[in-house]
Amino acid sequence: MKRQILLILMLFVFVGAAMAKKQVQKPRVIVMTDGEIDDHSSMIRFLMYTCDVDLCAIIETNSIFQRDGHSNEDWYEKQLKAYGEVYSNLIKHNPDYPKVSRLKEISYIGDEEHDHLRGLRDKRWELIPGGKITFTPEKWKDTPGSDKIVEVLLEKNPAPVHIQAWGGGNTAARAFYKLKTEHPEDYKRALSKVVMYNIWYQDGAGNYIEQNYPEVTMLYCGSFAGTWNYRSQKNTYDFIENNVKKNHGPLGALYPQDYVSEGDSPAFFYSLFNGLRNYEDPTYGGWGGRFEKTPEFDHVYKDAVDDGDKKKSLRMWIDDVNNDFQARMDWCVAEKYADANHQPIIKTDGKHDRTVRAGEKVTLSAKKTIDPDGDKIDCKWWQYREAGTYDGKIQLNNPLSKKVSFVAPEVDKASTIHLIFQVTDSGKPALNSYQRMIITVLPE
Repeated sequence: MKRQILLILMLFVFVGAAMAKKQVQKPRVIVMTDGEIDDHSSMIRFLMYTCDVDLCAIIETNSIFQRDGHSNEDWYEKQLKAYGEVYSNLIKHNPDYPKVSRLKEISYIGDEEHDHLRGLRDKRWELIPGGKITFTPEKWKDTPGSDKIVEVLLEKNPAPVHIQAWGGGNTAARAFYKLKTEHPEDYKRALSKVVMYNIWYQDGAGNYIEQNYPEVTMLYCGSFAGTWNYRSQKNTYDFIENNVKKNHGPLGALYPQDYVSEGDSPAFFYSLFNGLRNYEDPTYGGWGGRFEKTPEFDHVYKDAVDDGDKKKSLRMWIDDVNNDFQARMDWCVAEKYADANHQPIIKTDGKHDRTVRAGEKVTLSAKKTIDPDGDKIDCKWWQYREAGTYDGKIQLNNPLSKKVSFVAPEVDKASTIHLIFQVTDSGKPALNSYQRMIITVLPE
């Protein structure tokens, strides 16, 4: 009995250490939502992941599809109220969930001016990287949302700020203009921190920003269509009914759709701290997809085409993502930690980025990896070839164990190999944890 108690105490110390590390490295996030019905669904899912980001603001905006916005409705307020009702359970599973008072404090209204979108609806298919600029925000009024963006970007914190455009980017465009005109000595530093994930260019902001503020890293995601948007996951009716809406608390009961239809969710998947390091570089790939640089701009990226399929980099993670969401919805009603499933905890030896010479034997170990619920775990190492600059296939020794090795290949120039350590537990639902290891191989 004493040994069991000691093991439990050691486990919680380990979990606490992992969470502390996670807290230090959380990506900074600003969400902009146009309040469309699928945004309601995405927001419910996002609230389940607010423990995994450093959330700076949630801003209600408009878009060419929702030209007046929806801040005059109470959909978001109802969700915050329901979140507050399950908060006491959520923090038993992860103490980093923000209080509902904090979420209210950082909620703002951005640009919802109908006239700022006049005539754009018929041009929506022209709003792609490199397209014609259709507006400039010089004469627009500041909004609480745009001013908050300015405030966050002017902070001395050098960490990237991930601005997510679930709808339009007008609010960010006005903020960037204000930074440039009112803070001329500081705006380049401020804007160089921005990584803006755009679910399409749902107003003219994308083209305006990419051509006037080259310091901003712009991601253009079109592959959400056919993976996460309307009618893409029609096999999930039972999933939503039984794992979200029914018997999962008041927040899940607010989920407005009958199946997974969350066209905007990839924007926040990209910035989650889940070991895939998706947010570190657009070309890495992860839950939020993988991107490649456009030829016209130095810091504008669009969907990568992997194996001839631009949707592959999002589609490949769908089951993992939905299983994870299911577990977090269980947290809403599980009053004890032991009453729900949790991700395995990966602990690797040494640095996650390493440099070796061609011909050198490389050994990677994650022997201290455990499952906090005591579930059986299956391990595998696999090469994410599209993410690395070395295009060949690596021969891995013992890829289904916690320790793997391979011989660094011959290369003509410095090349990177991306290996993913993936651990799957036997709980219900089965959950995955990941750790990306990046090996830079130098010529012999």
